[in-house]
Amino acid sequence: MVQFLSLTSSVATLLLLSFGVHNVASATTCAVASSSGDAADNIVTAFTNCNNGGTVVFTKGVTYNLNSIVTITGLKNVNVNLAGTIKLASRATSFQNLDHYIQLKGSNVNVYGGGTINGNGQAWYDAEDHTAPTVLRLSLTDSNVGYFTIINSPRAHLGVTNSNNLVLTNITLNTASTSDNEAKNTDALDVSSSSGVIFKDSTLTIGDDCTAINGGVTNITLSNIICNGGHGFSVGSLGKGGKTETVKTVRVLDSVCNNCQNGVRIKTWPGGEGSVSDVKYSNVKLNNVDNPVIVTTHYCDKNQQSYCNGNDDSSLTISGVTFNKITGSVSSKGNPIININCSVDTPCSDFTLSGVSITKASKTKSNVCVNLSGSSKISECSA
Repeated sequence: MVQFLSLTSSVATLLLLSFGVHNVASATTCAVASSSGDAADNIVTAFTNCNNGGTVVFTKGVTYNLNSIVTITGLKNVNVNLAGTIKLASRATSFQNLDHYIQLKGSNVNVYGGGTINGNGQAWYDAEDHTAPTVLRLSLTDSNVGYFTIINSPRAHLGVTNSNNLVLTNITLNTASTSDNEAKNTDALDVSSSSGVIFKDSTLTIGDDCTAINGGVTNITLSNIICNGGHGFSVGSLGKGGKTETVKTVRVLDSVCNNCQNGVRIKTWPGGEGSVSDVKYSNVKLNNVDNPVIVTTHYCDKNQQSYCNGNDDSSLTISGVTFNKITGSVSSKGNPIININCSVDTPCSDFTLSGVSITKASKTKSNVCVNLSGSSKISECSA
């Protein structure tokens, strides 16, 4: 495995301007050399030579085979022109349970270029092995990342941790199995311990959460996201194993979920502590979704059921949640359109539902509002 420190810099002028970056001059340009073997060393060389203000270029039409783990830290004032293709290694036990394939850490980083990261995930799906690393881990400040594609991710596509003022835009994720073994656990975007994150103008075809907003996140906005076949726009899961976690100020706006398992969702574990507050879903269209609006403090893995049953009376507090203009249709599975089920000792509170208009199926059950303070005044709770 290879780890390395470095920076990156470069991009087409129009793309940088679309990011709001106007200083497009770059002191040095470093093209990653092509190779028939592992591209890791050449990537290291390019980043090292273009540290502090240079441009690293993955050349259009070139495929870079990455057979090692790459960690790039200390980035500052750099651009990455990802115009070519990075192809990850085939499934191997040496990658199991590692954090990432590629990580970028630093500040004032701009990634663009129209290229592709090929996660090469089919062998992971066929082995039903859900231990692969996240494809791209970002720990960035005052940065812009976008205008590229990730395909065939073996697990999560994008992970954002310890980031501030990060914009993700015009990203295409396209992961689907070609066999009967589904591409499970392939979250689009996992975010934790970050503030001021914007994710917008992107299309996701994935096999798990469209977004998973985890502990330590404040002030995150998702807008104009189209998600196909995923598990919804999720906050959580939070509080696993009694952990204390906080999420505050979440906006999911002007987005679509097609044929998703869940639509808009908040999920916390029994026995967890902390809070979820100031969450707004607005103008979200859910087409043929199994569970359109779902809030639960009873989230649990099957192998943890005994623990969950013993701690089910309390969880994180969930308050200040708005569902506004949630439209579309529920699938034929018979689940309620609205399912809000909170804990008896830590009830949910201060919920607003307005303009929720989801077309029922023939077997759709009545809405559920359990341990929701003020539910008697919410008309949707009796529908």
